[in-house]
Amino acid sequence: NFPLWLAPEQVRIITIGDEAPLADYARTIHAELRSHEVRAELDVSSDNIKGKILHAEQRKVHTMLVIGHRDLEAGAVSVRIHGQGNLGAKPRKEVVTDILAAIKSRRNS
Repeated sequence: NFPLWLAPEQVRIITIGDEAPLADYARTIHAELRSHEVRAELDVSSDNIKGKILHAEQRKVHTMLVIGHRDLEAGAVSVRIHGQGNLGAKPRKEVVTDILAAIKSRRNS
C-alpha cells in the first residue's frame, strides 16, 4: 500500500456505465490530471461498478474517482480511497486540487 505520491497508479477514474456523456466527463478529468503528471488511468468499460471498484482495490489503486449521472450533473466526483472506502461526492475542482496538493506535499492521505 503506497501513499498517493508514490503509488504506481495514483488515480483511477471509474464511470458507472458506459454512456457517452459520462465517458466524456471522465476523459476531461483524466486529461486534466495527466496534464499535471498524475499517474491516472481511465475505466469506461461496460463492466458493472462493483467489479470495477473491486479490480481497482485489488490493484491497490490509491484513489478512485467514481462518476455517475448525479456527479456529472453536479460537476462532482465520488471519491474512494484504498483502505478507507467511500468519502462521498465532492466538487471536481476541489478533488483535483486536493490530489495535486497531496502529491506535492507527499502526504500519506
